[in-house]
Amino acid sequence: MKSYNIVTLQYLHSNLNFFIDPELSLDHIFDFFSTHFLIKNDCVADNVIANVYVTRDDSMFSQINFARGEDIYLRKSASNFFTIPGRRVMKAGIEYIKCVKTGTFIAFDPTNKKITISVKSTETEQDELIFIELIRDLILKNEENHGVVVLHATSAYKNGNASMIIGPKGAGKSTTLLELVSKLDYQFMSGDKTFLWVEDGQLLAAGWPDYPHLGLGTLSKYPKFVEQFRLSEQIEAAKNTLWSTDHKMAVDPKFFNQVIQFTKPGLIATVGSMIYPTLYPSNECSVKHIFEHVDLMVPHIERIFSPDNKKWNHFIESKNQQELQEMINICLKAARKIPAFIIEGSGILRDDQSLFDKGVVL
Repeated sequence: MKSYNIVTLQYLHSNLNFFIDPELSLDHIFDFFSTHFLIKNDCVADNVIANVYVTRDDSMFSQINFARGEDIYLRKSASNFFTIPGRRVMKAGIEYIKCVKTGTFIAFDPTNKKITISVKSTETEQDELIFIELIRDLILKNEENHGVVVLHATSAYKNGNASMIIGPKGAGKSTTLLELVSKLDYQFMSGDKTFLWVEDGQLLAAGWPDYPHLGLGTLSKYPKFVEQFRLSEQIEAAKNTLWSTDHKMAVDPKFFNQVIQFTKPGLIATVGSMIYPTLYPSNECSVKHIFEHVDLMVPHIERIFSPDNKKWNHFIESKNQQELQEMINICLKAARKIPAFIIEGSGILRDDQSLFDKGVVL
């Protein structure tokens, strides 16, 4: 019997077992998820989404004619680096995918809850992106099927409460998050998505691992970030358009974690406040308490199984969508009772200006 290195990932309702050929390593990939997931070695979990086998052996893919397959994207981004094109073939109930850039193969066998990945390397950034996208896809779908609501929001944590920072692209979510963690003793909880649900009448939140996408303008205000990521020359070169969204960059969360404090993996927190930034170049910053804010929150609720969201694999199908809608309504009802604030202007907070963790504005 073949021996494997076994690693289990656990997040909320989701478990994944990985069986990895000894000559391969996914340590850096697991490091990425370790900010929020519980990771166990030499442990096999029951009730898993899938058992994932990672190998160099590509013999099971040798008879698949990918030239006749369908063009897909595991991930499509404005950045070519984060775009992952592929080809997909269905055969005998198994979905076969070839990643065009790397030659990585993936076989999805939902009947046996098995995923096989044949990879030439696990050490390049492109290979890592494939694994990261696969794990994210599986868990996002599984959590939605369990009635967990995905909110496109950054979040910070302090004194047992989570503060949701909600708004469209360019509103200033990342700037607000960095203000809270760098000046007001918050911890970084989530940089892109926050998972919500209601339990015992409380609106609860869990963070989500992702590459924080931060603008050069935002980063330029914090000397420790400029130094850590060696950004001085980039900032100088872009000084005339520093605040353009064209200058956003993805930061590896492990490096980010060296500069600021993250919450502990597996943290679940009560939501204590909702923050809606509208930031722009200004010498002033105002913080205002608002009462009717749920309409501002609704556009940022994500549905993984929405009709316009093309699926690059069908290992997990949609379930319990009516239950999810009911949970969305319950979350919105709970959110109405939570203190909410609008931040306008520069976004530069004074130390004494806000106590979002207590629902108080000074």
